Amino acid sequence: MIKFLSAYCIEPKKELVIKENYIEDLKPKEVLVKVLYSGICHSDIHIIDGDWESRGFINYPLIPGHEIVGEVIQIGNNVNFVKKGDIVGLPWIYSTCLNCDYCISGNEQFCENKKITGIDSIGGYSQYIKAYEDFLTIVPKDMNLEEVAPLFCAGLTVYTAIKNLNLKPNSFLAILGIGGLGHLAIQIAKSFGLNVISFSSNENKKKLALNLGSDYFLNYSQIDEIKKIGKIDAVLSTLPNIKGKSEITMEFIKYLKPYGKISFVGAHLEEIPFKPIDLISKNLTITGSAVGSRSNMRELINIAYHKQIKTIIQKFKFHDINNAIDKVRKGEVIFRAVIEF
Repeated sequence: MIKFLSAYCIEPKKELVIKENYIEDLKPKEVLVKVLYSGICHSDIHIIDGDWESRGFINYPLIPGHEIVGEVIQIGNNVNFVKKGDIVGLPWIYSTCLNCDYCISGNEQFCENKKITGIDSIGGYSQYIKAYEDFLTIVPKDMNLEEVAPLFCAGLTVYTAIKNLNLKPNSFLAILGIGGLGHLAIQIAKSFGLNVISFSSNENKKKLALNLGSDYFLNYSQIDEIKKIGKIDAVLSTLPNIKGKSEITMEFIKYLKPYGKISFVGAHLEEIPFKPIDLISKNLTITGSAVGSRSNMRELINIAYHKQIKTIIQKFKFHDINNAIDKVRKGEVIFRAVIEF
């Protein structure tokens, strides 16, 4: 029996408590993973702070974390494609039924019987986890593994959103926000052959945005400058859940081409102000996107490997996890926080 440490959220709005844990015997399709790196996602903060408690799918105590990279150290019976020594990653979706229409069509993130990593299972804030091999993605060992961890939520979220926009190469995409999601979205959008216009309220991010591949940089007071570039095909809003941010996004409606799209990946809780006539007049679409499928995850790792997509991170040791969470909560981390074991 393996004894290890996990960081428990005993109840919301409290610091995590590091406690001893014990691993149970592996089921036939399970593997035991020694966690190397685990990202701290804003979804984790919402869970830890009790923001989503009313949604009814979260029960305390729990061990959060769903941006996990680790090494397989044991495998159960009937494990077929994962072997000991492999480096693997585990995202938000821990498991699904694999039999419903959503699972069969490759959209298992919508399975009504899905289980969530860090809510229904031991999450990444733990020295060891168990996982089903079907929901793991093998990671090339020569990747920068500490930078890979946030790809399993932040990267997957924006990759899926951009892919679902179904834009042709050389289309114009406005990316709102250059943070934990936005800095990855710029690089991923360029891998799709898109022209990127990055928006931020922070002028100091201009050089970074351009270095990451953005073709243009504007602040929100310069939104009318879009007219000089030409109308845009889509908007991807990575803006955080801060009052007024959704209103900024809807200002872009008038700059969209017919059949243009606005996709939200920032988890806004406020209502969105818009006039239906503005959508009707140009056949516009407002949509949202959360996480993604196993297929999308594996595509993203392949693109990140060959296109050398870089995640900008700040590392923290496991025993410093509460400090790391507090810094993420206060917006003091540029751009993704990663726990190192």
